[in-house]
Amino acid sequence: MAKSVRVERDVPMAARDGVTLRSDLYRPDDDGRYPAILIRTPYNKLQAQYNDMWRAVDFAFRDYVVVIQDTRGRFASDGEFGTDRGEGPDGYDAVEWVASQPWCNGRVGMAGGSYVGSTQWQAAVLSPPSLSAIAPAIIGSNPSGSRFPGGALTLDRTVSWFPFMAVDMLAKLESQGRATPEMRQSVYRAVFNIEELYNFLPLREMKSRLPGLPGNMFNVLEHPSPDDPLWQNQPGEWTWETVKVPGLHIGGWYDLFTEGTINNWESMRAKGGSARAKEGQHLLMGPWAHGTLLPSIVGGMHFGPSASGAPGQIVEHHLHFFDRYLKDMDIALPVVRYFVMGANRWRSAETWPLPETEWQRFYLRSKGRANTAAGDGWLSREEPSSEPPDVFTYDPRFPVPTVGGRNLGAGRLVLGPFDQTRIEQRHDVLVYSTPPLEQDLEVTGPLKLHLFAATSARDTDFVAKLTDVLPDGQSINVAEGIIRARFWKSGQQADLVNPGEIREYVIDLAAASNVFKKGHRIRLDVTSSNFPAFDRNMNTGQPIGTDKAGIPAVQTVLHETGHASYIDLPVIPAKINIQR
Repeated sequence: MAKSVRVERDVPMAARDGVTLRSDLYRPDDDGRYPAILIRTPYNKLQAQYNDMWRAVDFAFRDYVVVIQDTRGRFASDGEFGTDRGEGPDGYDAVEWVASQPWCNGRVGMAGGSYVGSTQWQAAVLSPPSLSAIAPAIIGSNPSGSRFPGGALTLDRTVSWFPFMAVDMLAKLESQGRATPEMRQSVYRAVFNIEELYNFLPLREMKSRLPGLPGNMFNVLEHPSPDDPLWQNQPGEWTWETVKVPGLHIGGWYDLFTEGTINNWESMRAKGGSARAKEGQHLLMGPWAHGTLLPSIVGGMHFGPSASGAPGQIVEHHLHFFDRYLKDMDIALPVVRYFVMGANRWRSAETWPLPETEWQRFYLRSKGRANTAAGDGWLSREEPSSEPPDVFTYDPRFPVPTVGGRNLGAGRLVLGPFDQTRIEQRHDVLVYSTPPLEQDLEVTGPLKLHLFAATSARDTDFVAKLTDVLPDGQSINVAEGIIRARFWKSGQQADLVNPGEIREYVIDLAAASNVFKKGHRIRLDVTSSNFPAFDRNMNTGQPIGTDKAGIPAVQTVLHETGHASYIDLPVIPAKINIQR
């Protein structure tokens, strides 16, 4: 254990093309050689020295060198951010540069979340020889950043990220004499009036609101559909086969990347590029939303003192992981560590889904009037034979607003669990609930809704939300998902709808772990919008992002023999649950 720590600012590194990237170093203040942890961030290395997942100085006192580098074109680093080069080559160069320094013993790990998790994957797939472990948190499982779950664009994340990143870019342009008053005005207007961007149509022309910034920052908005040739020419997933190192994958039940985090862990265990990689994958899932893993209070819910990510669940978990894989210390680390909401307890497992899972099928049923929570919709274990369908009209002029859930939390949006009862008063929301439960029911695992539905439009969306209804009537969101009708078969091949055609839409709600307590009800909401978390489907069938206006669509949800809509819940038997 180091007795003192040395900090060095703006240490330069030349990338392979000669561009200078700068890092801050936190290391034991002696002449020793230590393993290093590299963090590559576009969000300012000065702010990244401490957060929910690490404390740079504390790691240095534990005999690590922490290297925090501003990525290309950000803050202290030269070059241009948002180029087509990507972060892979710079990450590879940074790993090998760190390993060659006199204070490093040649073993390098990487850490960080969100974009900082992406910088790890982009480097790791290139297999830098000195990379020994990665700890990517709250990040998706493909190079495009999982921007099109179910084929729909994650609008709030995409739109709000650009103004946030533009502030530093504007400062750099101004220092170079390349900025104009119009650019400053447009950037700050966007920062403080993000709702204007959410509502701007058509999407493909939004670049005009932020003039002067690198064009490829707007790739997603100019190409807002997964079947665009731009995305067809990119790999759909990380090439896990070329990643040869252990990984610690950290995510949250209310994070944007719940599914991607779990998918990364599963895929590395199955496809990792070495035996050490396959055997060294660990998963940590908490009740957290994107960007913060610390508080016990998430959204409108208090998950108890053990829910907090600091210090033991995150910082110490990172240290134990790196002690094991960078220092070869004999430390026991659970393969899967997950938080069960409702019970508000941490549990460990060796596999996912849990081996004791009992899949219980719940059917969506009604007498034809499931509209609103006051309607006649219910969830039942019994399959319907012949019941009238439920019908609602989705009008893109009046989309169902986002309330909590898995979003970025910009503008009026909030993150995490919140009461959905005001949403469930709308007639364009179908509501299906169980009777009050007679005993606790734990649901832990992946969630998919099989929705048999028809629409009057050539294209539309279907949205599903699983909620926990408390005895006082509050309906707290647990998980959510969306599917764009034209992508019902494939995430990258469009198949427009024949109006009135019945299709089976499989809506992926990612995963969750929640105990629905005795006296609570399990509820499923079905609608056609979740705005601005996702862009509005204009129902026209035109190329996505080109419409200035939309048309209403009449949606029909079926529950009859051959077309019985259902959700399979991964139920954990109570007798096993007590023993874990």
